Amino acid sequence: MPLSNSDQRNRNFRFRLGVATVLMLLAILAVVLRIMDLEILHYSKFRTLAYDNHVALVPVAPPRGLVLAEHGEVLAENQPTYALEITPDQVPHLQETLQRLQQMLDLSADDMRRFQDLRQGKPDFDPVVLKANLTSTQIATVAVRALDLPGVRVVALLHRYYPYDALFSHVVGYVGPVTAADLKNFHARNYVGRNYIGKSGLERYYERQIRGTMGYRIKDIDARGLQVGTLREVPAQPGDNLLTHLRLRVQQAGAEALQKDKGYRGAIVALDPDNGAVLAMVTSPSFNANWFVDGISKTHWQSLLDNPERPLMNRADNGLYPPGSCAKPFYSIEAIQEGIITPDFHTFCAGNYQLGGHTYWDWNRAGFGNTGLTKALAWSVDVFYYKLAVKMGIAMQDKTLWRFGFGKAPPIDLPGGANGLVPTPAWKRKHLHAHWYTGDSVILGIGQGYLLETPLQLARAVAALANGGYLVQPQVAKALINQSTGQTKAIPHAQPVNLHISVTAMHAVHKGMEACVTIGTCHTISIPGITIAGKTGTAQVPVGYKNGRTIYNNDSLFIGWAPVHHPKIAVAVVVEYGGHNAWQALPVARAVIKAYLQPDEKTPEKVAEKPAAHYDAPLAIGEKGSVNPRPAYPMTP
Repeated sequence: MPLSNSDQRNRNFRFRLGVATVLMLLAILAVVLRIMDLEILHYSKFRTLAYDNHVALVPVAPPRGLVLAEHGEVLAENQPTYALEITPDQVPHLQETLQRLQQMLDLSADDMRRFQDLRQGKPDFDPVVLKANLTSTQIATVAVRALDLPGVRVVALLHRYYPYDALFSHVVGYVGPVTAADLKNFHARNYVGRNYIGKSGLERYYERQIRGTMGYRIKDIDARGLQVGTLREVPAQPGDNLLTHLRLRVQQAGAEALQKDKGYRGAIVALDPDNGAVLAMVTSPSFNANWFVDGISKTHWQSLLDNPERPLMNRADNGLYPPGSCAKPFYSIEAIQEGIITPDFHTFCAGNYQLGGHTYWDWNRAGFGNTGLTKALAWSVDVFYYKLAVKMGIAMQDKTLWRFGFGKAPPIDLPGGANGLVPTPAWKRKHLHAHWYTGDSVILGIGQGYLLETPLQLARAVAALANGGYLVQPQVAKALINQSTGQTKAIPHAQPVNLHISVTAMHAVHKGMEACVTIGTCHTISIPGITIAGKTGTAQVPVGYKNGRTIYNNDSLFIGWAPVHHPKIAVAVVVEYGGHNAWQALPVARAVIKAYLQPDEKTPEKVAEKPAAHYDAPLAIGEKGSVNPRPAYPMTP
């Protein structure tokens, strides 16, 4: 029976009502599910987002620990200053803002380049310094336009400063802006909001101890991003102060002595022979560490790179030099220890030594006649050590050098450090594709040939002679001082290595090195009231070419300690191209020893203007065969 129009309308109505009801129920279900998602499943996430909508978490960098000399002089400090910071993710149009700030504040291209470099590897929520050390005019210029510069603010911060400029640059080091490369070795979380990180020297080695612990401040902000209050603050913990063994007066005396008259290149290392404490570490020339704090300018950087004196090089522990006659005391120790010679051994020393058709000249071509160990050390008799080298042989020579710490970088609380080179027959075959000859040993016997050492290695080795045969571990830092509590935590010294040197061998070499100062080649280092033992060294290095021949110059070296029987300081000095018979190294070493043992007297003394009379005999070029640690440049005829 067909439906009536009324029934059809009712049926259609019920159908539409059912569909509407289902849709409404589905909509209600969707709303309920969404509410559950927001209020239950993702409650913490959206609560944080809502909270962050009116608060800002601001990291607070701690004050960096100071670096102090042993008597409390500040070598690295923090000075209050103002800087312009930009938080990139808070700046709507970053490039436009940067251009505007550059015009407003007259910023240089170096400022803009540094800002872009500092952004690399940092999250956009981390503020980046655009300009440090703002002037009062620049601060006022930014302040009056603060509302138009979102994400840009002037902040007060502590700026790293080195009061002695270049004097301690290589040993204390310097800080610089944090880069992505730095964060490969340090956790990025610890450097959010920080401006600096240690780049070299003690600043780098003790970075974790002196950087401090980050704090933070939770600020209440309004819709325009301006602070209206502080909700919570966790203060930053300042880094520990680093107390060192360095003596300011000794460092100054050494640096001034090197810079007298000609301004020599070279290095000085002074150690306490008992424990290896570094009393001074001088490299000349040096550089101003303050240039690097905010990122070095292109002009300054290029001036350092173009400087032929290479001021960036730490010559004290990276400069490689033939030790020359400074190696002779160590061969003497080993020769007596192994029974090759006795302390009273004598041999006739003419002005040269003949071997296989070659002539090896003594520095004094007139010769020294009958010579024993004391005379050989006092007057640095080359022929004595040519003969001794042949008696010892290369195996024992190498054993001697390794025993006293040559050929490997000394363990010290500074980054880097060169190994030097102790040549062996295997090394020569591998690198020069040649056999080792007796003549190579002869040259090695006077500290030349392929042998290369650092001033730090020489200072460590002579300290072992001074203290009776113990190889100490050099250490610059003395203690960490907590800035909050004032508590001092000493940094312990490593136990020295006992070289087991016999009293007989040690006494014989001490006698010769003391005679070197009283009557021999070191006599100009003498200081009234102080007994000194020492050894001069002269090392030939090629410096260029002329008329098809190699032109040589001489590095001046000195190693020694004082007082002789109760040693308090061991010193190694290298003066590049300082002249024959170490006449330029001696007054430098004298100034350092005097500054340490007689601090109340005026130092340093003037460097000698000419060598002593008995230094006049020229050093023979012939068969010295030295290897140059520095490049040789052609010389015009």
